[in-house]
Amino acid sequence: MKLRQFFKCFGMLTISLATGHAIAADFPEKGKRINLLVPFGAGGQIDIMARAMAPVWDKKWGTQTIVLNKTGASGQIALSELLRQPNDGYTIAFTQGFDAQMTYLNTEANAPYSRSNLIPVAMTQRTPAVWIVKSDSPYRSMKDVLEAAKANPEKINFGSPSSRGPAVIYAENIQNKFGAKFNHIPFNDGPSMMNGLMGGHIDLGMINATTALPFFNSGKIRVVMISGDKPFKFFPDVPTANSLGVDASSFGTGLTLAAGTAPAIVSKWSAMIKEVLDDQDLKQKMDAMALILEYSTPEQYSELWNRAEEEATKYLMKVNGKVRPIK
Repeated sequence: MKLRQFFKCFGMLTISLATGHAIAADFPEKGKRINLLVPFGAGGQIDIMARAMAPVWDKKWGTQTIVLNKTGASGQIALSELLRQPNDGYTIAFTQGFDAQMTYLNTEANAPYSRSNLIPVAMTQRTPAVWIVKSDSPYRSMKDVLEAAKANPEKINFGSPSSRGPAVIYAENIQNKFGAKFNHIPFNDGPSMMNGLMGGHIDLGMINATTALPFFNSGKIRVVMISGDKPFKFFPDVPTANSLGVDASSFGTGLTLAAGTAPAIVSKWSAMIKEVLDDQDLKQKMDAMALILEYSTPEQYSELWNRAEEEATKYLMKVNGKVRPIK
């Protein structure tokens, strides 16, 4: 009886594996719908990129991609939706570095998933963030902002597109180094934060360059600092964070699948993303919006996740004194 049960189970496993290989080989089926989950609202950098990239792979694959904005909780709602769908490769989600890691490492977030539930597929862009004030702000430079925040603790309202995004880390580093103290006001996404700045609800904001560019070109904002160590052609003469002694780098944005997705499907997605990012028309379109496309393999993107987890862990230990284990 036991031997019969063994062969029965072995046969079922063989059929399951064969079926899995067949599904992966046929992926994606022409005409099939792909759900592309965007963790932030319409009009933001990730939404713009999603709606520009999807038609490129649809044309190559013959698929029909629907972009779904699942906003809130720094990406947790989008990732939770990803894990509710079949792990067949037809639902894929954008993840923004550090935001995603904070959702499952923060004990207060209560995310119903961990690192092991997610597969980093490929990084898609690494565009520097910019630190901005309104054009009529009394603060002419980042130095002015820091001096004011030091002289008047928590009087400078600092806005960010997320409650747990990279801006949280950067603001913490700045405050520790310069003795400044901001009053942090988080928003659900970049466009909402820009509305807050334009409405006078915040004095300083950190936002991606893509979202900021139209406001800069129309003279509505002043850029006082660029994250990272390289000047950015769209904002000439603006100092970099590195030149000011500020630690503010970038973790980039990428695409993520649910754990259990067949390795062959992950590989097909990775190869397609590279092909899409090499598309010259897409590059020109994104460059015009100050969005810098950059590809990485699943292995390279996973390494970036590791770095983001390290930074998130450091921050959470300072603030909460505890962190959920990475598993």
